[in-house]
Amino acid sequence: MSTFRLKIITQEEILLETEVESLYVTTIDGDINVLAHHTPYVSILKPSEIIIKVNGVEESFACTGGILEVTPDKVVILADSAVRSDKIDEEEALKAKERAEKIMEEKLENRENVEATLALEKALLHLRVAQKRKRHTPAQKQ
Repeated sequence: MSTFRLKIITQEEILLETEVESLYVTTIDGDINVLAHHTPYVSILKPSEIIIKVNGVEESFACTGGILEVTPDKVVILADSAVRSDKIDEEEALKAKERAEKIMEEKLENRENVEATLALEKALLHLRVAQKRKRHTPAQKQ
């Protein structure tokens, strides 16, 4: 199968730079699946799961949004924040969710409420992606 270069960049790091067979993302235009030689395309990413296929194996990332640029031979994602699904700490995400919900209950100033809402959305996304990964990962042999 043909491949293309994928680069996922966050403010902190180049999270991924590799050849992939496919990329599945959710943009403001809807869900798209990118394959090699895709038509040039630029869009805004919605907070969602990014799924890539490398050597026939799917990997996923939780992405809080960003910008997607597709050219026929490469794709660049400038992510607001992103994390590999296997690096998500479910316990920490659950704590972040609870903290955000508590702040939102306090009905603080608008800015604090917006920040809490964004933190809640990020925590829920991380939990959803981590739980999906657990359902789709074969059980370890003992």
